[in-house]
Amino acid sequence: MKNDLDVLINDLKIEPLDRDLHCLEAEVWERIDARNPARTPVSPAATATDGRLIAATPAVSRTAAVALAVAIGLVVGLLGAPTQSSPNDFSVFAVDAPYAPSGILR
Repeated sequence: MKNDLDVLINDLKIEPLDRDLHCLEAEVWERIDARNPARTPVSPAATATDGRLIAATPAVSRTAAVALAVAIGLVVGLLGAPTQSSPNDFSVFAVDAPYAPSGILR
């Protein structure tokens, strides 16, 4: 038994073709069309609107996901940002605390 892949491929090249593959692609598409008689979209990511077929490609899906992530990040960043609180006289470690030791020594 031959184990060398190169020898097997060379032997296969020498053999004549046992079938015609000229119309193979057309036959495959005919079989696909025969299984899909209602002409519904083959891809689950495709939607039919007004007789036209719009397929959501991976690039469109990624762009939409990035845009949604940026929008959510902006909303959370703007609404979740800390607000400046009014100064508290009893905050000992604040910079402008009136009762801090550094303020008393001035």
